[in-house]
Amino acid sequence: MSSRPVQAPVIDTASGDEVHPAFGVAVVTRRHGSGRSLFQSDLLHNETVSLFVREATRGRDLNHDSVRPGRRLVEIEMSLAQWGSLVSSMGLGSGVSVTIRSTERDAFVPEIPHQPRTAENLREVREVTDRMYARVKEATAALREAIRAKKGVRATKEALGTLENAVAHVGSNAQFAVDSLVEAGEQVVAQARADIEAHVLEVVRVTGAVPSIEAPPFGALELPGPIASGGEPTDA
Repeated sequence: MSSRPVQAPVIDTASGDEVHPAFGVAVVTRRHGSGRSLFQSDLLHNETVSLFVREATRGRDLNHDSVRPGRRLVEIEMSLAQWGSLVSSMGLGSGVSVTIRSTERDAFVPEIPHQPRTAENLREVREVTDRMYARVKEATAALREAIRAKKGVRATKEALGTLENAVAHVGSNAQFAVDSLVEAGEQVVAQARADIEAHVLEVVRVTGAVPSIEAPPFGALELPGPIASGGEPTDA
């Protein structure tokens, strides 16, 4: 059982409404803008979803409860893809990234600069490849010097081993960095696809337009007689 204390609502003398610290309302709206930057999204969004949570009071009018929104507690903004993930992944994972727009302490949270994370992945790939190339170049120079200066078989073998080791690590390290870049790119594509699909569905809902394609119901499919009756198909 919960260890929280139980507190009954009280009447606000100014408004006559019931008030309680736990009373609240949540409002979800679609927002239209131009190129909004959101947390953990490489895209600039013209359409987003905002979730507002406000305090609330409860009045009684004409034998019905009347809930009235009050002070804003928090506002968060999401891409259409993030909103879809939020409502479809309840209780799964560590949560969905959202952009905080306002809180009790800060009515106007600063905007996020548009800094795509794919650019960070690309920078890391370049750093890895540059570092690996430098190691191979250095090891090659050491081997060439050992041969030129006739330092002997042992020194030449050591230089060759260093070069082989540098070359061996190029593949695995570069592959890991490239895989991370590919994964980031796939996430951007998935975000864009989800946003486009959600936008198309909303346009269909608002305008009543008929989808360009539609799958027929299974009952409308005409199957050959033997198959429909459970027999084996026969050649015509």
